[in-house]
Amino acid sequence: MNFTNCLSATALLSSPPPGSVNVLVGKRVEGPGGKWIPCATKIADGSYYSGLFQVGPGKRQVCAADMPLHCPNEALSRATELASAAAA
Repeated sequence: MNFTNCLSATALLSSPPPGSVNVLVGKRVEGPGGKWIPCATKIADGSYYSGLFQVGPGKRQVCAADMPLHCPNEALSRATELASAAAA
């Protein structure tokens, strides 16, 4: 994922939809931009969003709601790319 794509993706981050459930959690990614934990979040219609938790007091989860995926592993892979970019 290049920097321009990453900026476009982060512009579409929002809170997870009500009732969504985190089904896969990746390893923490650290860098100058902070500590981030990627996850795959299942939403009510059965698709998955790529999610991120920023580690620290008062931080919360966000999801990339621009691209619902049908596979939790794909969602986690994309979330890991987003976490790497956010931490950079």
